[in-house]
Amino acid sequence: MKLNSLLISVIFGVMFLMNGCASRDIQAKNSGFFKDYKEFKNSYNPDGSMLHTSPKADMSKYKNILVTPVKVISAIEESKQTDSQKKLYKQISDYLTAEYKKEIEETTKYKLTQTKASDTLKLESAISTVEVHFDDKKWNQFSPISMGITVVSYNSYLDEDVRLLYEKRLVDSISGEVLERSMNIVKDKKIVIENDYLDFKDLKPSLESLLLQIKKYFSK
Repeated sequence: MKLNSLLISVIFGVMFLMNGCASRDIQAKNSGFFKDYKEFKNSYNPDGSMLHTSPKADMSKYKNILVTPVKVISAIEESKQTDSQKKLYKQISDYLTAEYKKEIEETTKYKLTQTKASDTLKLESAISTVEVHFDDKKWNQFSPISMGITVVSYNSYLDEDVRLLYEKRLVDSISGEVLERSMNIVKDKKIVIENDYLDFKDLKPSLESLLLQIKKYFSK
């Protein structure tokens, strides 16, 4: 780290001790993208993903897909977000939304559309960051953490314990019925910060890994 980075690190450390380690207690267990997470209870897979499909869902009848802008859940109140953080969140959303459309266009599973129809799915998705401890089986691997350097999140980023969490749902574009929901942690890419703030380049390796998963899913 640079000299000024070291100074800020000390300040963050002192502030962290003053605020205690209560973050694990006050944080919600999920991002809030889904209204209800109970259906994921028994759907945890060895790769860290969770998938729930409606028993009534007939996915074979859908030929088209409508992609909505990716929602960035920062776990930082909007009133407390800096201009650079807001810029980062928009950059992430724009990048992923465009890449999702590109990946879908290159597959034969669905045809990309902007119009709702009876044979059209709507893809709604969100990206956020979580604190992970893969060697601790009792740790909730889906615990949200701020997408940005804060008093509470600083040590987790410094210890490289932060990963991206991708959540998506496939919805019938006409009825609004949720047909499939999933959660997936990008386990293979650590988020490594190079400065005293979270930058797009720090997230890029994780975002690219996520896109590979998206490509694989829509190529099935």
